[in-house]
Amino acid sequence: MKNVLCRIAILASIIVLGACATQGERINIPITMPDGERATIVANNQSAPDWMLAQGSLKVNYLVKGDVTAKQIAAVVEAERACRIFTGTVRPSNLVAVLANGALYAAAGFVGVGLGAKAFTGVSSSAYGKYGAAASGFAGAANGIVTLGGQTYTFENCGREVLTLFPGYEVKVLQKSPY
Repeated sequence: MKNVLCRIAILASIIVLGACATQGERINIPITMPDGERATIVANNQSAPDWMLAQGSLKVNYLVKGDVTAKQIAAVVEAERACRIFTGTVRPSNLVAVLANGALYAAAGFVGVGLGAKAFTGVSSSAYGKYGAAASGFAGAANGIVTLGGQTYTFENCGREVLTLFPGYEVKVLQKSPY
């Protein structure tokens, strides 16, 4: 029992600490093509996995022709502001996402392992089902944590769409894979 409580405490601390992680400083990566044309990739240094990033700290990585202007930075900041609201609106809270996956996997584990135990005579389907629920529930919660990275993809997709509506700013959003 003490071991199970320790695991639950570790999982809870990971979730709580994840809400505090932020993206690092902005880095400008200059590009000079063979004919002298210039562009700049603006990337935000990231030292934590997507699922650990606080939603309020998400940043869009983007590409501009030439050097980055203050007007382009202001356009990206406004797109990020609106997309944080959008992402928070269309995605469940991190805790709900993790608990929902954990509960769904636990229910499937209880049923699957419980039914599988019926193949053996003299065993308790209920006892095996509880074991299957616990093991599957932890796996589901871990899967829920991994899928939290999808909020970054939703945020970046929103930023791309917003900045595409205003082509005069000449900002192209660079998206990471959702995985």
